Amino acid sequence: MTKYINNKILYIIPVIFLFVLLFRIIYSYNDTQEQMQEFAYKEAKVLKSYALSHRYYYQDLFFNHTIPLNKETLVALPAYSSHYINKEFSAHNPFNISLQTVSDRARDPKNKADQEELKAIKYLKKHPKEKEYFDSKNEKYYQYAAALRVEAKCLQCHAKKEDAPLFIQKQYNTAYDYKLGELRGILSIKVPKDKLNAYFIQHFTSSAIYDSIAFIVLFIIIYAITQKSKNINNFLQEAVRIQTNKFKKTLITESLTGLPNRLQFLEDIKSSKKSKTRHLALINIDNFKDINDFYGHKIGDILLIQVAQKIAQFCQDTHATVYKLPSDEYAVFTLSPVSEEEFKKRIMTLLSVIQRNEYLIEDNAIFITVSCGLVSNEENLIIKADMALQVAKSSQTDLVVYDNLVDTTESVNKNIQGIALLKKAMTEDAITPYFQPIYNLHTNKIEKYEALVRIITEEGEVIAPYLFLDIATKSKLYHHITYAMVEKSFEFFKNKPEYEFSLNLSIEDILNEKTVAFILKKLAEYENPKRVVFEILEDHEVQNYTHIKEFIHQIKAYGAKIAIDDFGSGYSNFSHVLELNVDYLKIDASLVKNIKNDENAKKITQTIVLFAQNLGLQTIAEYVEDEESFNLLKDLQVDFIQGYYIGKPSPLLV
Repeated sequence: MTKYINNKILYIIPVIFLFVLLFRIIYSYNDTQEQMQEFAYKEAKVLKSYALSHRYYYQDLFFNHTIPLNKETLVALPAYSSHYINKEFSAHNPFNISLQTVSDRARDPKNKADQEELKAIKYLKKHPKEKEYFDSKNEKYYQYAAALRVEAKCLQCHAKKEDAPLFIQKQYNTAYDYKLGELRGILSIKVPKDKLNAYFIQHFTSSAIYDSIAFIVLFIIIYAITQKSKNINNFLQEAVRIQTNKFKKTLITESLTGLPNRLQFLEDIKSSKKSKTRHLALINIDNFKDINDFYGHKIGDILLIQVAQKIAQFCQDTHATVYKLPSDEYAVFTLSPVSEEEFKKRIMTLLSVIQRNEYLIEDNAIFITVSCGLVSNEENLIIKADMALQVAKSSQTDLVVYDNLVDTTESVNKNIQGIALLKKAMTEDAITPYFQPIYNLHTNKIEKYEALVRIITEEGEVIAPYLFLDIATKSKLYHHITYAMVEKSFEFFKNKPEYEFSLNLSIEDILNEKTVAFILKKLAEYENPKRVVFEILEDHEVQNYTHIKEFIHQIKAYGAKIAIDDFGSGYSNFSHVLELNVDYLKIDASLVKNIKNDENAKKITQTIVLFAQNLGLQTIAEYVEDEESFNLLKDLQVDFIQGYYIGKPSPLLV
């Protein structure tokens, strides 16, 4: 079979080489013809530019009287001299290119257009916007023509006879009554093909000979190799097989640990669907990012290798396959006919081995903890194991076995629906502010409003923020809400200078440079920025208050104010109030709701009020829903109250 293939190759190779060589020669010839035509066209354009420049130059010399117009200087007029100059040029250029000014109504027979030139004149008359004509159909030469149309300066001599210079009137009885833009002739340039052919074909022939020699030499080499190497086909097949296996192994092997990777894992899971028993455990190293950040990526990589070796060593006699998944995650998968409880016991033993082990890396003793999600004999094995893993991580438990209680499918679907709702609202400009009144307990008037976000659906349904705000934060769409709220609230209160209004900002907004730039731009454009208040929710995850201080400094430069929202909650820090230079403290709703029945809530509220008064700050109590709470807060000398007792959020002001 191999011999037959080699013999076939010996016949096929010369045929292929012959076709390639012929194709190359034909292609080169056509390319040469195109280059020759392009050269002729460009050469003609260059000559036209030079001839017209000469013509215009001498015309101007006569028009500005540098050269007087008389019998002696008549021969210098372009209309007179161009014939002799063109004749001289045509006789002495190496390509025998002819250059001549001709017309279809020439007064002088020597300037009469020939048949090719008449075609050019006819074309340029038919297309008055065209300035040139080029044709390669003539066997002897390329015909180029540049339109010579009547210009304003031509009419100084060729309009009405009585308006022409006296010398011209005496010298000529015709050549008058020209019209502006009229085609009076062409600058005809003929480029002979024989001279160009001799030049270009010489280069084509040299190239064709060189290509032929190169192809023949290459053919002889390949033919000799093919003829002498009887086993070349087997050699190539074996080489391809080896490289294919290497490539396949690379594709399905995780490079760091040498374990099967995610691609192999997915393939094995897919091919196991008909198996009676399937057990899967996903194992994740807790806080691996902290290890990487503290010890460096080199030690982090060594740790991943050692953990992989530990898991592989434990599983080598259990008919289970260990996989290294992306980041710091491993998978243990088996089709062994063991019970779910037995598999769970084995994995618990494995987790114990991993966690009690001390990992010595470059004189560093590292201890780790892991989280594990386990699932047995279920559809969508990977998804459900991952659900169990996420529950284990969030609950800080070593191992969670999948059941209906840890199924997060409904939660995932709600997130997907929430993102779809939010994106549609962004597209349809359905993010809308509702305004809740804030009542001044000293003046007994509504003086402020808080702008609260809502989504209005096509059906007119009002969607509350708890259904989409958390999803917006997780999906990195929150800044779109901030943009819409700032834009629409500023516009709404533009003609209501008697009211102060507040907008909620997250820490993510303040840390986002583009969002901050947008807010500062709106403040700079706003007529009364002193009526704007930004409410900031203090976050226990904030490690550095420098950015917040800088933001407050920037917006206060415009006269805007700052309120700390939910003050008095678990993470409130009184010292930060001193640092941040705020204007209002909004007392947390958990205190206000319980103020009637909880003495501690009342005392904490009183402490916040006294603290604010001593600092010259004002307080706002949220979620005031009844008269009793209203009176208690008034007695505690709270400055403002907000809640359903005063008014619900509404698209219009109270």
